[in-house]
Amino acid sequence: MERYVEGGKVSGFVTLVAREGRIVYFDKCGYQDLASDTPMELDTIFRIYSMTKPITSLAFMMLVESGLVGLEDPLSRFIPQFKSVKVHGDDGQLMDLAREMTIYDLLIHTSGLSYGGFDDTGIPVDKLYDKSNLFDVNAPLEELVARLAELPLAYQPGTVWHYSLSTDVIGRIIEIVAAMPLSEFLGENIFSALGMEDTAFMVEPGKMDRLATLYGKTEASHLDEIEDVIAQQYGGGNHLNPRLYSGGAGLYSTAYDYFRFAQLLLNGGELEGRRLLGSKTIE
Repeated sequence: MERYVEGGKVSGFVTLVAREGRIVYFDKCGYQDLASDTPMELDTIFRIYSMTKPITSLAFMMLVESGLVGLEDPLSRFIPQFKSVKVHGDDGQLMDLAREMTIYDLLIHTSGLSYGGFDDTGIPVDKLYDKSNLFDVNAPLEELVARLAELPLAYQPGTVWHYSLSTDVIGRIIEIVAAMPLSEFLGENIFSALGMEDTAFMVEPGKMDRLATLYGKTEASHLDEIEDVIAQQYGGGNHLNPRLYSGGAGLYSTAYDYFRFAQLLLNGGELEGRRLLGSKTIE
């Protein structure tokens, strides 16, 4: 890790290694912010992007265990607009669904949804995503999913694995079934239960000095401060008061908080006497 920092590849690291439930290595090096020479700290807060997805999926499985939703349920049971969605064919024609998209399709990314053009897949549907202003951080998750339902799928459900906005749709189903915003459901049922004190869809004002500056490679430098484009698109653009709770990419967290979540999974759904899911569900 130090070699990457000294070589100007990365600004800094927090590294945590655990074995059999016990932390055996927890250290940091480099800088949280290069311009101000702010050193990296063990409790530095990071944008965790798609590491949000496992948390949202676990939250959803809590509803499955409660009998409130089933894995084979069609998505249209909760969001009727998806019942009549079309599929973009190879010839550019729109086709009817061979079968409806299920919850399971969403969880394993075989829903037929996509992610837009930022990942440069060359899929024609992505151009439609980009034109539809799907990722407006000033609009709530309900609106993102409603706009998504108006667009054709890239593939027939269940036929192709394709990384996508599926987990954001899962987040919206959580909101519908639990009758509360995704931020509240995760906070009450996962973060509070696991002691994940620094994990949320926003950074509290008193914690902003712990937020890591985002760096990346640009034409000018191998390590340049860059705009938080993905977070702006997927829910984290406003650190203090986001409106879009992106179940796929919107959370902030620390290394220690995420260790606790990962340890819950390794323990089969239990941590320090708090069970969130049954071991068979985790398997």
